Amino acid sequence: MLYSYKNQYPQELPKRIRLSDSSTRTDSSSFTAEEISMAGYVAVSTAPTYNNRTHKISWDGFDWNVVGLTTSEISAQLEHQWMIVRSERDESIRNVEWRIMRHQSEVRLGVTTTTDSISDLDAYIQSLRDITNQSDPYNITWPTPPA
Repeated sequence: MLYSYKNQYPQELPKRIRLSDSSTRTDSSSFTAEEISMAGYVAVSTAPTYNNRTHKISWDGFDWNVVGLTTSEISAQLEHQWMIVRSERDESIRNVEWRIMRHQSEVRLGVTTTTDSISDLDAYIQSLRDITNQSDPYNITWPTPPA
């Protein structure tokens, strides 16, 4: 359960509360409702559910409020999500690049190349590069890496 201390943003009770007589209590399992109230805490209802892509939640000191995001906030969220997608994409590319480098090295050295299909690796990396052509950064279809 969440509590608001003097109308501040709700959170769990602290490990120690100070009572009105200036004494403190540290066993949260033994706090009584009266002690919690005397310490300045008020039980808060559970926060409502909401779509965090289009709305945000705030606390006005007494109740939860769900407010629609502005166009610029939605744009900022989308850009942030695209940054996350690009970071994951770049990591996926780094995870297979060594196989391409090994293949190129083997070709330069004139030795028999490993069993990696260079065309499959190239196609996989190109699919990763094309990730940002998808329309929704929250629902990315990731390509399967070659065996």
